[in-house]
Amino acid sequence: MIRIQRLFCAIAVLSSMASAWGNRGLADCGGLFLLDQTNQTFSATHCNATDSVIQNHVTVYGGYGYTQWDATWLQDGWLLEGTQKNHSGNAGLRGDWKYLSLATDFSKGASGEWISAMSTLKLPDSIFYANASMGKGTLHLFTLTWNPENSSGLIDTISGDWQTEAIKKSFSLGMVFHHHQLQANFSTLKTHRAPLGSTHYSLRDSSLLDGMGLKYDYHFNTGFASLQMRHLDLESHIFGLRNEDGNTKRFFYLPLDLEYNEIWGTLVYTNWALRIGYGKAAIKIPQETRRFYETLSPNRVLDYSITQVLSFSFYQRNYRIAGDIDGYWLATSLGYSWEKEIHRWHWKPALRSDFFRVQGTMNITKTNESTNLFGGSSYKEYYEGRLTFVGANAKIASRFESPHRQFFVDVSLGQIIPFYFHSVFEEIDAEASTGNGDSEASSNTNYTPFRDGFSAGLQLGIHF
Repeated sequence: MIRIQRLFCAIAVLSSMASAWGNRGLADCGGLFLLDQTNQTFSATHCNATDSVIQNHVTVYGGYGYTQWDATWLQDGWLLEGTQKNHSGNAGLRGDWKYLSLATDFSKGASGEWISAMSTLKLPDSIFYANASMGKGTLHLFTLTWNPENSSGLIDTISGDWQTEAIKKSFSLGMVFHHHQLQANFSTLKTHRAPLGSTHYSLRDSSLLDGMGLKYDYHFNTGFASLQMRHLDLESHIFGLRNEDGNTKRFFYLPLDLEYNEIWGTLVYTNWALRIGYGKAAIKIPQETRRFYETLSPNRVLDYSITQVLSFSFYQRNYRIAGDIDGYWLATSLGYSWEKEIHRWHWKPALRSDFFRVQGTMNITKTNESTNLFGGSSYKEYYEGRLTFVGANAKIASRFESPHRQFFVDVSLGQIIPFYFHSVFEEIDAEASTGNGDSEASSNTNYTPFRDGFSAGLQLGIHF
């Protein structure tokens, strides 16, 4: 309830800021709140206000934004929390001429800073056009905290910030011919590890993301049809680092390969809108055998003074994880909207229903390694997981516009309705110990009950 009150207070403040500025102002706030009867929670809110001034071919714009999300997961007496809070300001300049468009944008906030530049070349009548852009910045992705539910005072909270330095390049080609529009785009995002700074624990990554997409639109008198496809390839190396008095140790290392494909089809006819989408993802965690590249090394997480009083044999164990995660989603959306005048005011109510299915499988191999004075030991555990989620999202929206359409208010509410939610994660086999260590086979099956939630949004805009 406190978060909802803060949300609407922010709406009031930002809307007053937007209406006080120049030619065009917009205040936009919204939130997503997932409800769960078990030990997983997630909520997110955002608010931003923007304003722009247009003079001849030049547009100057600026704005302020706030985003926040919180996620928690409690499992086997350990609590994992992820948070992100960011206040940011942005400003930009755009010039549009007959054959050329130029733009630059800059944003800065608690999550870092980002600067980008874009140029567009157009042929007469915009039959063909080409767009190129480049951006660079330092980003604070989120803060991750891991702590035991019942701490003995020896194992303290482990909290680290995930920061990265990124460079993004993109290029697109397009064609507009009568009612047809075709566009192909290519992009690459490369990140490398940001400086550690003075924090005790840090999360860093070195990643390469390549993407390509294709979009086709056809416009007719009473609506339009659209087909969009996208492909992404990600190769990432994620590190957990402990920095103490200039001495840096890596306690976590996860290589990751991801391939993702999706396709969307949209049809808008008079007051009706239909959208159908399908996406598939394949994640691979390759096997890493190099020394000191373990997935998790508990003895390097903790300070030396703590490991001296804890079980030496346990904290000398290292864990390596490898496996595959595959999943797909299928979604369809049907919406209807209409317009009615009330004393010269324009009222546009809308109804929409989304139906979706998410399904995934996971096969994981965990290798437990330990060393002692008399040798070493190693044994493997095999896990299998499955997830199926079928549900719907019912949404209602209402938009009010002034008689001359200089001012509008847009309100929306959505309710997530789960039909079926089932997940299972269990050990399917255990390999006998190959050394002096002990092997404890265990099996853990988890059935998650239904999860539901709601979303809310509010927009205020002014144009004069």
